[in-house]
Amino acid sequence: MSLVIDANMKLFAERMHITSSRMINDYGLSSIDEIIEAEAERGNDKAINIAREYYHSPEKLIKLFKLADVENKFAIIHNMGPSDREKVLPLLKSEDLVMGLYFFTQDKLLEMMLETDIEELVAVVMEAFPLEQIVKMFSEEDLIKFFMNDDLEKVDVVEQLKSMPPEVMKQFVEGITGMPANQTDPMQLINNISQLPDDKFHKFMASIDPDIQRQLTFQLTKVKPEYLTLFENKTYVDMMSTLLKPDMIKPMIMFEKETLLGMIMNLSDDFMSIVAAQVDEGEFAKFLQKGNMHLLEKAMMI
Repeated sequence: MSLVIDANMKLFAERMHITSSRMINDYGLSSIDEIIEAEAERGNDKAINIAREYYHSPEKLIKLFKLADVENKFAIIHNMGPSDREKVLPLLKSEDLVMGLYFFTQDKLLEMMLETDIEELVAVVMEAFPLEQIVKMFSEEDLIKFFMNDDLEKVDVVEQLKSMPPEVMKQFVEGITGMPANQTDPMQLINNISQLPDDKFHKFMASIDPDIQRQLTFQLTKVKPEYLTLFENKTYVDMMSTLLKPDMIKPMIMFEKETLLGMIMNLSDDFMSIVAAQVDEGEFAKFLQKGNMHLLEKAMMI
């Protein structure tokens, strides 16, 4: 449907700074929609003012300013000030924000991960590696700190001690008693250990064979993945550093959107504009219509 305006075509032409002869020769029976689009392509900035007043439909704005074209979106966004550009970024999907991480060096990505929430970082690492591999990559120092952590519940550790595989149980008993496993009741030994005060229990568990610690850590975190948050960011960042950059970035889809936005904010204006230009044209059109049509004038891209 063509736009309906109260002025006649002559007044409309004057407002658009189009001479009467050009109106007749160039546009003849063209609709106002068609005239606005044609003038926009010619670089007539008066078309922007008309669009602001009459183009309430995102679809029409997309068509007029060719917002489906990434290059056009980039031209508009790149001419925005930092505060306006940052308002566009939240309109992107997480997948698009993750793609923007490729603009960072691997060292910068690792540096930023050191500052992320441990729960989010664990989710990323679990997306990158199977649990068994994660546990194998824990250092002996990591395991000692884990079993010394007061947030590791004694009841959970004791339960997993009792359910250790037979070959691990044998190694555990012999390592503690120094005697053949068949000369000791494993359950009685575990019950005795469980009677220790919490502080002594943690110290005891932190001192046992690292292979036993690793097995218990695997069992504990398999049942309660939240125990993985008891390890430090640096431990997980070191794990991620073993991956090639593409393999390191893909699992970052597990970061919360706010975290990804915070990372992208560290990009230069040029790279940030490239990322922001991936915004869905419909969402971008709505953003422009909500009090941001002046950004089109600043861009001077039509």
